[in-house]
Amino acid sequence: MKTREKIIKESLSLFNETTFESSTTNLIAKKSDVLEGSLWYHFNSKNDLVSVHLGLFKDSFNSQRIHSKSDDPKNLILGLFSIYEVLWDYRYLMRDSFEQCSNDFPELNKKIFDINSEIDEWAKETIIHARDLGVLLIKDDDINSIVEISLIIGRHWLDYSMKKYPSESNIYLRKKGINLLIKNFYPYLSPESKEVMDYFYSSD
Repeated sequence: MKTREKIIKESLSLFNETTFESSTTNLIAKKSDVLEGSLWYHFNSKNDLVSVHLGLFKDSFNSQRIHSKSDDPKNLILGLFSIYEVLWDYRYLMRDSFEQCSNDFPELNKKIFDINSEIDEWAKETIIHARDLGVLLIKDDDINSIVEISLIIGRHWLDYSMKKYPSESNIYLRKKGINLLIKNFYPYLSPESKEVMDYFYSSD
């Protein structure tokens, strides 16, 4: 793996595991197994790393959101859950406050704000689309609550679960998070959609 790619990968892991604010350039260099000077050679600041992460996130998000617009219930359900995997991979972008960025780097802060707004809009649009297709049997009054619960899981589940279940693997915790999302949606699924869900996922 090239040095630049390694720094991008390890800084993302570090920001996710701790926070953007608490991750010093020295820590990033150590985790990436490079000299701090090498870090500075590739990136002028931590904010440059955030910009790269944002670009990677948007690419992954956009490639998966296509499936959540599908008119096929199976593809819609699979696409919906694949998005949450992407959210967990870049969760610090949705979790951290970026107070320093808001003051010193307003353009970057706006990009972070915009992508979070886009995620909120995507979640609501997808739930409404699923309702209109008959995948979800849901009243208008319940839409916002279901959207908000699913977004809380998407933004915060992995951090919470890693503290509560420190001995469990990341794969196990992600599966547990998917099961929580299923429990959120399951009571509202049509009988046909429950069959699809039961085939691909365990709701236990």
